[in-house]
Amino acid sequence: MATKHVTLKTTGMHCMSCSMLIQMNVGDLEGVEGVKADLASGTTEVDFDPDKVDIHAIIAEIVKSGYGAEVAE
Repeated sequence: MATKHVTLKTTGMHCMSCSMLIQMNVGDLEGVEGVKADLASGTTEVDFDPDKVDIHAIIAEIVKSGYGAEVAE
C-alpha cells in the first residue's frame, strides 16, 4: 500500500527539544517513514505505512511523550 501523510495539531511543545523528542519517539514506531514536529506551527507531519502502523498508535506515542495530538482539520 502507498505511504499515507497526516498532519497532527500538537500541543505542549515549548522548545526545540520538545519537537526533537516527538520526532525520535514517533520515528521509532515500525511503519513510520518520516516525521517532522514543527514548534512554530504546533504541528507534527508524519509519513507512514498504514499496513504497519495506524494513526491512533502515532497519536498515542505523542501523548505518551507528554504532548497533546489530534488530526488537524
